[in-house]
Amino acid sequence: MAFLLIVVLVPPAAGFYSYFSGIPLHLLAGKAADNESSAASAPQSVSLVPGQPHTLQVPEEVSTALGIRKGQRDVFAIAEPPTRMRPIVLPGSTALDPTRLARIRARFAPAKVVEIAQVWDHSPKTGQTEFRELRQGDSVSKGDLLGIFYSADVGIKKNDLLDALVQLELDQRILDEAEKHAEAVPAVFLNTYSRAVQGDRNAISRALNNLKLWDIPQNEIDALHAEAKKISADKNAWFKSPEGRWVKGLKQANGGKVEPDKETENPWGRVTLRSPFDGVVVERNVHTDEMVVDNTVNLFQIADVNRLLVIASCPEDDLPELEDLRGSERRWTVRTVGVASATGLSGTIDEIGYVIDPNQHTAVIKGYVDNPGKRLRAGQYVTATVNIPPPNDVVEIPTDALVDDGLQSLVFVQPDPAVRHFTMRRVEVTQRFEHTVFVRNTPIPKEEQLTAHEAEEGLLPKAPLQPGERVLLSGTLELKAALLELESRPAQQPTDRVAKAKTRPAAGLESQRVRKAKLGTG
Repeated sequence: MAFLLIVVLVPPAAGFYSYFSGIPLHLLAGKAADNESSAASAPQSVSLVPGQPHTLQVPEEVSTALGIRKGQRDVFAIAEPPTRMRPIVLPGSTALDPTRLARIRARFAPAKVVEIAQVWDHSPKTGQTEFRELRQGDSVSKGDLLGIFYSADVGIKKNDLLDALVQLELDQRILDEAEKHAEAVPAVFLNTYSRAVQGDRNAISRALNNLKLWDIPQNEIDALHAEAKKISADKNAWFKSPEGRWVKGLKQANGGKVEPDKETENPWGRVTLRSPFDGVVVERNVHTDEMVVDNTVNLFQIADVNRLLVIASCPEDDLPELEDLRGSERRWTVRTVGVASATGLSGTIDEIGYVIDPNQHTAVIKGYVDNPGKRLRAGQYVTATVNIPPPNDVVEIPTDALVDDGLQSLVFVQPDPAVRHFTMRRVEVTQRFEHTVFVRNTPIPKEEQLTAHEAEEGLLPKAPLQPGERVLLSGTLELKAALLELESRPAQQPTDRVAKAKTRPAAGLESQRVRKAKLGTG
C-alpha cells in the first residue's frame, strides 16, 4: 500500500512544485554545479558581432570544420580588377581568299585540249612511282604548266604577227636600197615604201597586243620573231615544212598528215596555260582531247591557301561592343578541327557587315587568318573568339565566393584579416563566366540599392565590392544559414516564465518579422 501511494502521489506533487518554482522537471534531478560545469565544457559556436550589421564571429574550430581554415591558412580570395578579357564566341566557317583565287579560262574558243600537266606521284594500284595527270589538291608553283591547247584563232593571230614581221623585213630592205639611190628613184616610190614600212610596224603592234591580251607567253612570241628571221634569210625554208612539201607534191613520211601536237611541226596554234602564283589546284573542269567551246568556263582554279577568309555570324546585341574596338583590338582567335584548341590561329577583323539577317538577327563579320602548314581547309566550321576589354567599374572574384539564392547574390567579406569577423554583403553581378564573375565596385545609386518589392521580401541592399577586399571561398552557405537564424531570434529573452508561456504561440511570426526587418534595413 505504501509503495502504491508513493507512485500515485509523487508525480503530481513534483509537477505542482515545478510549475510554481519555475524549475523544469529534468533539472530537479541535477545540481547547479553540474549545470555550470557542463556549460563551461560545451564547444563555442558562431555569434553575432555587436554594432556590426550582418557580421558573424567564427571561432577557429568552427572555421576548420566548415573548411574556412585549411592548413593554418584561411581559404579566401582577393577582389581585384579584371586581368582577362571578356570573350565573345562567334560561329562561322572558312572560305578561300577571293583576292588570291585565280580562275584559269581559255581566252580563245574553240580550242582543243591536247595535254594535261603530268606530276610524279605514287600509284596505289601498282605500288610504284609514276606520272599522272594534275588533279584537285595538287600543289603548283608559279609558272608551272597546267595544260596545252591548240586553237585556230591563236594560230591565225600568231601567223598575222609572223606575216607582219616578214613583210616588214622585206619592205625595209626595199626602202633602204631605194634611199641609197634616192637621186635616181622617183619620190613617189620612196613615199610608197615608207608608208608600207609604217603599215608593217602598225600590223606588228596590233598582233602583239592581241597575243599579250590572250596571255600568250613571251617565249612563244620570241619564237615567232626568230622564225621570221629564218624565213627572211632562207627563201626556201617554208618548203621544208609539211605544208611546203605538200605544195611541192612530195610524199610525206607520215602519209601527208600534219601532226599539230608536235611543236617542231606547227608551233603557232599551240597555247600553254600556266599557274600565275604558288597555290593548290581546287578545281579542274577539263580533260584530254576535249574541245573547249565556251571561254567563260573555269578550266582550272588555283588558290593560295596560306591565308583563308573567315566568315562569322555576330548577334546584333554584341555588335556595339565589336564596333567600339579600335586598331589592334580588332583581332580574333579561330579554333576548329585540326587546330590546337588551346592556342588556335590569330587573325584580324576586317569587315563588320551593315545588313542584319532578319531571320537569325546576326551580322556577317569577315576577317583573315593565317594558315600555317595548310591545316585549315575552305568550308570548315570554326569558332572565332573576340576578346573584349573588361569594364572599368568592376572587380573579379571566383564563382565559389558567390552565394546565389535566386533573389540576391551574397558574399562574405573579412574586413580585418587579423580578426575572424565575416560580414555578409549583397553585391551586384554584372557578368558571369565559367570560373569567375564580375562584381560592381562603384557606388550604387540609392534607387538601385533596394526596391520596394525587395524590401518587402527582406533582402539586403546592394553594396559595392572594393578592390583588395577579402572574400570567403568556403563555408559561405553554412554561414548564411547561421546568420539568418541568429538574426531571426528575439533581441531579449523574457524572464517571466508565465509571460514566456503566454507569448509562445506568436514566437514564429515574431521571428519572421524581426528577420525581415533586420535584413531590410541593414
